[in-house]
Amino acid sequence: MGFKRPALPELIERVDNDLVSRLPGSQAVLAKRLTRVLATGEAGVAHGLYGYLQWMERQLFPETCDDELLHLHSVGVPRRQASAATGPLIFTGATGAVIDAGTLAQVDGLEYRTVQDVTLVAGTATVDVEALEVGRAGSQAAGVQMTLVSPVVGVIATATVGAGGITGGADIESFDSWRDRIMLRRARIPRGGAQGDWAEWAMEVPGVTRAWEDPLGMGPGTIVIRIMADDANGGPMPSQQLLDAVYAHIASKRNVTAHVYVLAPVPAPFTPRLRVTPNNSITRAAVEQRLQDLVLREGAPGGTLLISQIRNAIGTTGGVTDYELEWPTVNVAHAHGHLPIWGGVEWLA
Repeated sequence: MGFKRPALPELIERVDNDLVSRLPGSQAVLAKRLTRVLATGEAGVAHGLYGYLQWMERQLFPETCDDELLHLHSVGVPRRQASAATGPLIFTGATGAVIDAGTLAQVDGLEYRTVQDVTLVAGTATVDVEALEVGRAGSQAAGVQMTLVSPVVGVIATATVGAGGITGGADIESFDSWRDRIMLRRARIPRGGAQGDWAEWAMEVPGVTRAWEDPLGMGPGTIVIRIMADDANGGPMPSQQLLDAVYAHIASKRNVTAHVYVLAPVPAPFTPRLRVTPNNSITRAAVEQRLQDLVLREGAPGGTLLISQIRNAIGTTGGVTDYELEWPTVNVAHAHGHLPIWGGVEWLA
């Protein structure tokens, strides 16, 4: 039987009875007595110590410790740090003008610096820039206009974000995600490239939220890693920058004989058709959230979404009294390398 922390009234009663028992032949047992006052103070101290011991016990295990102390259990599983978004920026101006590395451009209060020297050829030049502010906030869509923070001789002050945009910025890993990876490491010890190691290595890269292994996916001696970036601006499909970063990270850890491929899954939008009762915006939003969580949790490349799970997600949503599911009516199987992604609900009248 586990230890049960005594409640404060129980501690007061214990101390009071102990004090009274040590005063034989006196009239200590009174409705208002000094022993009660002394017992209340001592029991309060003991109750606080019990609470501290209970808190200390929770810190011994990664699944129950406070977020601020999770690093004590993270040996071999470092927290994914925030990363800066990068991408191309197109400058125009006089041919031969030079833009030095570290030149700053800005838009909407965010600053970006060039990462290499570049010379304008035929009046234009494309240079890679990096956001000074790490995280998702640094992402910019293609075509966004920026302005130079300081003038550059021969260069027009306005620049344009190139094709593909400025992407790849990721926020620091959440404590919940970090805790899950620590628990996974404790459940499965790495074995230098055995099944399971590859996806774990991919998950160490900032911006990666899900990863799957496909042993022999490209033939003997190969391993295919498929990743997703659900939290990225413009996600959930990973950018080429993220694919390259994962490949470089795995290449530093893999065994020398494996041929590694890091790919994005082929997206297969999951768009169920249904109606719910009551048919209002609150119920619809709740059902959409449950189905989206199901796709995120159960979806895997080449996997199957079970109709029983789909129906359960809809039917157990708070507020739903009835529903009609027109599609799917059977399990939704996906081809090799194809991953279900959330495509929204097609609501029936």
